[in-house]
Amino acid sequence: MFYPLIIATIIAVIIEQLIRRFADSDPQSYSDARAIRISMGVRKFFYRQTWIVNFLWFLGYLVIMFMNRQGPQQMPDMIWQG
Repeated sequence: MFYPLIIATIIAVIIEQLIRRFADSDPQSYSDARAIRISMGVRKFFYRQTWIVNFLWFLGYLVIMFMNRQGPQQMPDMIWQG
């Protein structure tokens, strides 16, 4: 899930930059400002989701590593078995 979010974030950044580059006028019209605002919202959404997924994955990994710890193995008592 992390890699698709990274790819989507990169694509959203590229699309936002293209929209900003090809805006029609210097004082931006309402439609240009709206398109930029939407593309910026999409980019911020993917960026936040990427960080949240990454943080939760590492947190889950650390919890699982902590829970799977096993105590030291006891040596078998082989002298008294035979």
